[in-house]
Amino acid sequence: MAVYIYTFYKFHYMFILPQEKIKYLTKNSCKFIPIEWQLILANEGSFTQILNSLSGKKIHINMLQKNHYTSKNMNKHIRCIWLENSIYTKFIFARSIWIFTYLDTIDNIIQANKPIGNSLINSQVDTYKNIHEIYYGYSKDLEQKFQNHQPLWGRKYTLYYKNKSSVTIQEFFSPYIINFFYI
Repeated sequence: MAVYIYTFYKFHYMFILPQEKIKYLTKNSCKFIPIEWQLILANEGSFTQILNSLSGKKIHINMLQKNHYTSKNMNKHIRCIWLENSIYTKFIFARSIWIFTYLDTIDNIIQANKPIGNSLINSQVDTYKNIHEIYYGYSKDLEQKFQNHQPLWGRKYTLYYKNKSSVTIQEFFSPYIINFFYI
């Protein structure tokens, strides 16, 4: 099965770990997912801040796509970004789909060239993260961008604000990230 995650990135799933198994992952060790990846994938905090701490360098955002759709009932905002360091090493590709239930509140908080997690933390907005799935697979396009030809880990989750879903995020991680555990 393949899914298009951006206009030209095709991802082929080798397996998907559904939500009910993720809860098990956070309580017990999972033999087929290396412990470093378990720590990354089950993390419920701001991954950008963790990446800053692991790498010891400031992480930058490179915006690829930003669209805003408005219908009678709903405003949607789609954003595709790369998180990378100052020498353009790509660590994460992320796609977020925002449903602006609280358009005035959230839209003013999320800064265009800042990671979502950092913007929410700096603005002291209380959100809840619900991880829906963790996946493993491959994408020739993403592997080329990451400059690493290994299978990729990813996850999909929703952030809730005032008990309503506000954004769903898909993230695909560079295999290089686990090297930070060995420095």
